[in-house]
Order: sequence, then C-alpha cells, then structure tokens
Amino acid sequence: MNEPTDPQTTLHRDSALATTLRDVVEHLGANTGLAYLLDEDRRTLRTAIVAGAQPAIYTMPERVDVDAPYATAAAFRTGQMTMAGFAAPYYPDLKLASRIPFPYSVISLPLDAESSRLGVLTFAWVPPRTRFLHAHEIAWLTDRAEDLGRTLHTLLGQGVDMRPGTKPALIPLYQPKSHAAQADNSGWGLPHVPGSTEVSFMYQVHQLAAELNEAASIDEIMQVARDRVMAPFGASAFVVSTLKDGRLWITGHSGYPTVALRLLHGQAAGPHRPDADALLTHTPLFFEDHATLTQAYPHAVDDELEATAHLPLILKDRLTGVCTLGFGRPRTFSSQERAVAMMMMDLLGPAIERASLDENARSLAENLQKKLLPRDLVEVPGITTTARYLPAPSTAGLGGDWYDMIPLPAGRLALVIGDVEGHSIESCVVMGQLRSAVRAYTTEGHPPDAVMTRANRLLNALDTDLMATCCLTTVDPSTGVAETALAGHPPPLIRTPNGQIAAPDLPPGIPLGIDPETTYTADETPLSPDTLLILYTDGLTHTHTHDTILWTHTLDTTTSPPPHAPPSATPAQVAPSLDTLADHLIDQATTRGTHHDDVALLLAHYEGPHPGPNRRIKRTTFHRHDLRAVKAARQFITDNLHQWGLDDLIDNFQLITSEIVTNALIHADSDVDLRLREYPDHLRLEVRDTNPTPPIPTPITQTLEQNQHAEHGRGLNIVDTLSTQWGNTPSGRGKTIWVDIYNT
Repeated sequence: MNEPTDPQTTLHRDSALATTLRDVVEHLGANTGLAYLLDEDRRTLRTAIVAGAQPAIYTMPERVDVDAPYATAAAFRTGQMTMAGFAAPYYPDLKLASRIPFPYSVISLPLDAESSRLGVLTFAWVPPRTRFLHAHEIAWLTDRAEDLGRTLHTLLGQGVDMRPGTKPALIPLYQPKSHAAQADNSGWGLPHVPGSTEVSFMYQVHQLAAELNEAASIDEIMQVARDRVMAPFGASAFVVSTLKDGRLWITGHSGYPTVALRLLHGQAAGPHRPDADALLTHTPLFFEDHATLTQAYPHAVDDELEATAHLPLILKDRLTGVCTLGFGRPRTFSSQERAVAMMMMDLLGPAIERASLDENARSLAENLQKKLLPRDLVEVPGITTTARYLPAPSTAGLGGDWYDMIPLPAGRLALVIGDVEGHSIESCVVMGQLRSAVRAYTTEGHPPDAVMTRANRLLNALDTDLMATCCLTTVDPSTGVAETALAGHPPPLIRTPNGQIAAPDLPPGIPLGIDPETTYTADETPLSPDTLLILYTDGLTHTHTHDTILWTHTLDTTTSPPPHAPPSATPAQVAPSLDTLADHLIDQATTRGTHHDDVALLLAHYEGPHPGPNRRIKRTTFHRHDLRAVKAARQFITDNLHQWGLDDLIDNFQLITSEIVTNALIHADSDVDLRLREYPDHLRLEVRDTNPTPPIPTPITQTLEQNQHAEHGRGLNIVDTLSTQWGNTPSGRGKTIWVDIYNT
C-alpha cells in the first residue's frame, strides 16, 4: 500500500472537491455528495470527501469496485452521467448499493482532468426523487463537474497527488427542515434547530455502541436494545429472533404479545413471515399501519400491533437474525429513522453473536464440570448432608472446585472437598481425574492420610503443572469420630450443639502436585451428637484467614427457628438449617462481592450414634415414564404417616406430594426419588430428580408471559401455602425439593 498522501499537497484538491460538493448539495437539494477518487490498484474507487446530512453520510459505501453494477462504477466505466433509483424511467441494469438501508436515488458524473479519469462525483437524494432533474439543472451540474475537472487538471500538473487518502473527510451540512419533514421527526432533537435532529440520531447510535461493548450476556444486550433501540423509536414492543437451522428462535423480547410469541418461536423462516422476508432478502421492511401489513402478508401472525419495522441482523453477509419493533398506533418512518435503525442493527447483530458464542462456551464448560460432580447426595444413618456448587463468574473462567460423598463399610461416610488451581478446561479435567482417584482409593479402604499420599503421587505423575488442595474427612456415626487429612486445604469447621464454631488443629499438609515424595498425616476429632461439619473451598471466603467469630455470627443469624417452628425449638433441632445455611452462605459469597472464584460447599449434620424412634426415614423411587407414579406417591405418604401415627398430616402431605412429583416427572423428565424423613418436631418431604433447573413459584396474579418462566408456578404456590418452609437444594447433577411441616 502507498504511503498516505501529504495533506499539504492535497489541501487545494480537497478544497475544490468540498466546494463543488457543497454547492451541488445546496443548489439541487441532495442529501449527500461524495467525491470518489481512483485508488492505486486502478480497480477501486474510494471516497475522499463526503458532504451532507447525518446519518446518510455514515451509510454511503466508502469503496466501490469499478466493475460493480452501481451508478458510481457505471459512470466511471462509461464516462457518462448515470442515474439510478428514480421512479421513471427505470434502469434495470443498475442497482442501488445493497448495504444502504433506505430507498434513495442517485446521480453520478465522471471526474475527468483532460485525458485522465480521476474518479466520480455521486449525489444521493433521500427519499428518492420521483423525476429526473430538469434540463437546466443537468446542464448546471455538468458545468460544475467540468469546472472541477479543469481545476484538478491544473493541480495535477503542479504535482498534486490525486489518489485518495487513508480516510475520507466528512463535511456535515445542515439545512432547515420543511414542515412535512418536521411532522415525521417523531421527537428526535429540536426540529427548528439546524443539525439538532441529525446529531440526536447519531447520539443514540454512539450510546448503543458504547453500552453493547459493556454488555456481557444476551440478557444484558436485550436490556440495552430496549433502552437504546426500542425506547428512542417510541416502540411499545420489540422482539429479537436468531436464525438457526432454517428457523427463527426468539432470543429476547419486551412488551410483545405472549400469544404471538408462542406462534413465532421456532417457526420456519418462510415467505409467510415479514420478519423472515426482511432477513432473507437483506431488506428492512416497514409497515406504517396494520392494513398495509395484512395486505402484503395475509397469513402473518396477528401481534395486535398497528405499525411494525422488521430489521435484519446480518454479520459479514451471513444471516444472523431479525429485530422487530412494534408500535401501538400507526406511524411513519422517515428516511433518517430507517437509516439509523439499520445502523443500530449493524451494531446489535455482532453483539448478539459474540454473547451467544460466549454463553455457549460457558454452558459447555459448566455442563462438563457438573457432570464430574456427584449425581446425588449420599447419606448414611445418623448423618444428613447437603452441598452446593456455584460456578465462577464468566470473567473468571471455568474453575476446578469439587465435592464428593463416599459411603464406606460399617455405615461410615467419607466427605471430600478440593480445589484445582486455575480457571480452564485443564483445571476441570484434572479435577475429574483427582475426584475419581480419591474416590477409588477411599473405596478400597485406605485411610485419609494414605489417600492423600496416593493422590499426590498421581497428580505429579500426570505432569500437568497444576496443583490442588484437598480435605478428606471420614465419619463413623457409631463412635462419633471424624478422621481428617489435609493437603493445603482449610480444615473443616465444626459447629457444636451449643452453637460454638471451632476449627480443629490439624496438620495442614502441602497442596497436591508439588512434591511426589510428600507424605500426609491424619488426625481424629470427636464429634458430639447434633454437630455440624462445614467443608468449603476458599472461593466462599476469598481469604486464607478463617475467622471463627465471623462464622459464628453467620451461622447464628441463619439457624434461628423458622416462623412457624415451636418456640421451644433449639438451633440444633432446626433441621432445615442445613439447606437454609447452605443457601445463606452462597448468598453471602455473592452479596459481599467476594465471588471471584467458583465455590464448593459441603455440610454434614451428625445426629448421633442412635437416631431413635423420631429419626425414621422411608424412601421409594419412581421411573420417569411411570404413569401411576403420582397415585403411588400419595399412597406411600398415606401408609407411612398412618403407621407413624400422624394421620392429621396426611391430607396436606398428599397434596404437596402430588404437585412436586408431577412437576418432577413432567418437567424434569427424570426418575424421581421420594423420601419422608421424621424429626422430633417436624416432618420433611424430599423429592429428588436429575434436572438442576430450580422451580419458580409464580403468583397467580402475574401475566401469562411471566408464567412462561415458571415450573408450574401455581402448584408451587400450593406448596408454599401448606408448608412451614420449603426450598430447592442443588444436589450434584440434579436437585431436591424439600418441604417441612412442623408438628403443632
């Protein structure tokens, strides 16, 4: 590529070009004038000067191939004045530039300096003129082009470079609006102030670009679109659909009728849809009233809107999607609005594409990691457990935290929690290898210290250059002894029945993967009945200091009795504290701004060596396609509550069980595990499935559109009404809906 032309040597050239463009635009009422000069490759015309009104000056093509079927290129090839886009006559061999997002007419004149053709002068009218210029106007325009050619010939003889520079110069020209144009202004700027409307248009484009750069997700992009596209145009609704496998799938929407959304979502991008036509033809479609739409598309989905604009989203000539703006009353769309709308789509399309790729990659990574976590929680008589896993923020990447629960002979239980350094797919893969190794060594019967020693040798042998921390605790319910080995990981916290928090003094060990010859030691800690064990990764606290006073305060504020619990209930008797505490600790990690890493949390409640008559547990399982599962679940509840002498609770538990089991079978599409657990002062119902999506209780008074996001929200409102408290516990690769009802 040539060196940029010297501005000093081209100053007179550019001044002559700008003067001619300004005179023609003002004299003939054109919107935009462009001076194209021939590039050094002799095959491309590039703009040197652009003069006219915003936003049209931003939409004209900066480069035109001399062989292109456009008026600019035809004028250069033929040496004749060339016109296109006029109502009559029609030039079928000439086209308008496909990326200009509004109708216009254009006149192009060759720019000759004696025997040298330097380029082309092009002038555009928006909206298009309905007739040719008058003969005297054409003569005047031709004279101006010839005068400019003579001036350039003189400059050429003085050695002035006639190649285009590295960037065009823009000259904004503001003219007072006519009353008709003001009527179409639709509130953009101050109509009586020259330039106000144009600058107001471009301000919104600039703000949209800035906010889209900061939007990291599809939801955030849709919010920006609502604020910077829908609102400035005065639209009452918008919907964005993306094209996939020949179908348009709704990505985001606001204010759009729910019935229309259902009919449009996932339908084929065929000719019966105006939004699909706009996308497939690369042409925005504007319907200023409903009658115009139905005349063009008799079978279009009735969206209850009066006016609509269907704007294609195109990324490098690849069809991406379409944005539809809806208006509650008829409206006109000025040429300026049409241009700005498509300029906005040129920003919105790539932003959606970027966010979709990011979310797909993140979803793939999260699904991979979740597949490496336990499928279900493990419990043994005398110990109840719950666990949480919170992925790292998207800016941090994929983490390597994990937890595990391993049943051992003689009713013992092993609790494992660990953290592989880094945020990458490799961290996740190493995490899966370590989890499998620790589980295998523990299942073989090795004590915690031997398991850590073997896992360390394995990680060193994998030669990953990654290290990991780990905590392994085995609990024997018959003796109340917990044996723990640490590999650079925080020790488990112990909450005693009186509410005190203690961190046992254990050998810390060094992280796995540093020295293959490292050996680890384990130590025993006696547990009293009603003791709570807390195992966690440092993503929960984001600090290496573990303040037991802070933990004590956190647990005390979380384990207070629920609203309907008996006044005499003690913290140790409030069994829901396991799930409530887990949720509270995860919430604390996010609200305190410390959630910069992924988080794993494992809680285990040691009930004691002998659960006794008020610690009974009953369990049954239903296949995902069992049509009689709901009836069998109700019978399961009836039989066991009658056997336990709790007939007064049968009706409520039957109704609750029906709702939750039905949701699990229909929406989770998985096998269902049903458990009924007895405590001294309340009963707990647990329904487990393999779908981690949490249910959302939606108030009956909410709109149908909002109810689309609920997992049968009305049924869960019944659960909320009849239970003392209830919640959702993510359990490995699924979830557990638990419901507590206190004995009153």
